[in-house]
Amino acid sequence: MKGLLKKVVEKNVDFTILSHTWIRDTTPGDITFQTWATREHNPWGNTKVVNFCEVAAQNHNATLGWIDTVCINQDSSSELDESIRSMYNWYRGASLCITYLSETTDISDAHRDSWFTRGWTLQELLAPVRSVFYNKKWNQLGSSSDAEIQSVIETASGITSKELELSWSGAIAKIPFSRRMQMACGRQVTREEDTSYSLMGILEVDISIAYGEGASRAFFRLVRELLST
Repeated sequence: MKGLLKKVVEKNVDFTILSHTWIRDTTPGDITFQTWATREHNPWGNTKVVNFCEVAAQNHNATLGWIDTVCINQDSSSELDESIRSMYNWYRGASLCITYLSETTDISDAHRDSWFTRGWTLQELLAPVRSVFYNKKWNQLGSSSDAEIQSVIETASGITSKELELSWSGAIAKIPFSRRMQMACGRQVTREEDTSYSLMGILEVDISIAYGEGASRAFFRLVRELLST
């Protein structure tokens, strides 16, 4: 019954999802599942959550929002495993993805934002049906359908407008595997295994999460699963 209810909710409930760069240069950083109850003691992290919710509600009429920092209990290995393996589908299933470029003031310098170099950014860029980009002051820069935004994406990542359209329309399988792997080259991750884990949805494969196995082992399992399918 629980599984059926989950499927009904996922199919019929609209939600807005956030794509962002985690706060790394200050303490205590982002609000997490564990620190939610004491969020008022972390003004910087809490401001991000509040601004996301306000923008989603006021600008996009959203009633539900999802943020990875808050909505995943990373102390639970089973929940973390399920979340990482489901991440691409969650971004794909969102009615809107709000992309927060925390280092960007104007669209002319957006391509320099470190958001474009993150390992997890690739699926957060390719999966959503529609994305709206905001600068560090939460002013809107444009949406994924804008030619100017697509130009920024291509400058920053090398991903073309044609490739973006294929992915956003649900036809990512039409982009060759080799090209999808190439898109991931040189991206930065905090945990080395994430180089492979972040590619699961993009490559349409599924492997278990095993932090501590190392980058080589994770990549071996990813490629083995890819070849078997």
